[in-house]
Amino acid sequence: MREYIGRGDFTWFVGVVEDRNDPVQLGRVRVRAYGWHNESLDAIPTNELPWAIPVNGVGSASVSGFGDSPTGLFEGSWVIGFFADGERAQEPMILGSLAGLPTNLADTALGFNDPNGKYPLEVDIPDVNKLARGENTKVHELDTTIPEPAAPYAAVYPYNHVMETESGHTKEYDDTPDAERIRERHKSGTFYEVHPNGDRVTHIVNNNYTIVASNNDVHIKGVCNLFIDSDCNTTIGGNWNINVTGDKNETIGGNVTEDYTGSQKTTAASMDINGGSAIDMDAGRIDLN
Repeated sequence: MREYIGRGDFTWFVGVVEDRNDPVQLGRVRVRAYGWHNESLDAIPTNELPWAIPVNGVGSASVSGFGDSPTGLFEGSWVIGFFADGERAQEPMILGSLAGLPTNLADTALGFNDPNGKYPLEVDIPDVNKLARGENTKVHELDTTIPEPAAPYAAVYPYNHVMETESGHTKEYDDTPDAERIRERHKSGTFYEVHPNGDRVTHIVNNNYTIVASNNDVHIKGVCNLFIDSDCNTTIGGNWNINVTGDKNETIGGNVTEDYTGSQKTTAASMDINGGSAIDMDAGRIDLN
């Protein structure tokens, strides 16, 4: 009787990724499978290994670019999977990757190693991310002007769920009891972090641009403190309305220059104008009530 996927013997494997440069960009990788291939690069060169297809999870649509891209495996990654064509072993499919405890760096002269000699980065260190194991490898200098609250990192294995990319971007969803956090960090050092008490800290190491295509409403129920170390330029295309229920206090260390193309009207219960040697007012019309 003819065999097909789902019928006949299930043939699985454990192996090491040696190539991820899929020419058709499907996320496929070349895997050297233990027991099916030997370690000799002369007998079986990397470029003769069959392409293996990663199996995405049910949370990923994997169609028309939707869902997670199947591009997370590196050369040197250990994987487990099965051969869709059974013992013919030419159609491997990868079910997942395996973290381990490397005892040797890559030997580029042998198979079952990263041909680029990069991974693993360390030996006798678990492959599980250090952030997940309780070591904060993403520290930063606190801002003392505000002052910024201290980083609340207190992760305990196995509660911190970490994703780190090859260049150093990280996401953390930390469920450590009494130290729950969320942190997303760019390799440059720009990050945001939500603290266990609900505080949110954002650090931007370069410029920041915010574009709002429609209205923008901000409600601050407490005190708002703004510190600007350089100039502040404000351009308003419409009216500028300021309603202050309390006092308005201004301390200006230099000169004040105001140009009005229309009229100026000031209404106040009392007004004190204290100048130096002189106060000059040049305008077409000034009404003081």
